[in-house]
Amino acid sequence: MSTEATPPMQSGAGRPRGSSREDTLAKLLPAARQLFAEKGYAQTTFKDVGKAIGISHAALYSYFPSKTELYLATLADTQALLLPAYEQALSSADTLREQIIGVLLASADAHDRDSAITGLLAAVPIEMRRHRELHDALSGQNNAVMDVLKQGFANAQQRGELRCEATLDNLVTAFLGGGVGVALFQYGLQNNGSLREAMDVYVAMIEGMIFR
Repeated sequence: MSTEATPPMQSGAGRPRGSSREDTLAKLLPAARQLFAEKGYAQTTFKDVGKAIGISHAALYSYFPSKTELYLATLADTQALLLPAYEQALSSADTLREQIIGVLLASADAHDRDSAITGLLAAVPIEMRRHRELHDALSGQNNAVMDVLKQGFANAQQRGELRCEATLDNLVTAFLGGGVGVALFQYGLQNNGSLREAMDVYVAMIEGMIFR
């Protein structure tokens, strides 16, 4: 287990003077996202996160009782940055082609605003395999985006939009895996290029491969 035990109370910086809990969380969660993305779950500590926002690591326990809880809150906060754009793309388009283009480009725009979104989300499956506490916490959760995508691919198959006869699971895995791969490669390169430009190329490629 890589959770951190709750330490005894220590003197030091607590919540910044004049700030509310919401104000502190608005700084804490992006800082945690950056650290989890760059260092991974195992190597990120409460001390790292506290230092990043100017409070003691002991004070963080008034917000989250464990590193697992902090990671889950950071993940939920990160997903919330994407969900409105995803839901808009999935609900406003009439065809799967338009839906998945909307999802991919929304992901690219989010990455260009904050590349740590890609670093965190792309690592979640690996972190779940490495850490039982994350697997247990996340494996039973419903994934609304996955469910909507599966239904979208099923509808597209019925309408004859797709060239291939792959299973729904494989279609969604290939779609998400390809998009995440493009984003993760861009993230790893740490260059100044726009992911939106690279994703436009990926969109053009998959349009020619899977759609009639």
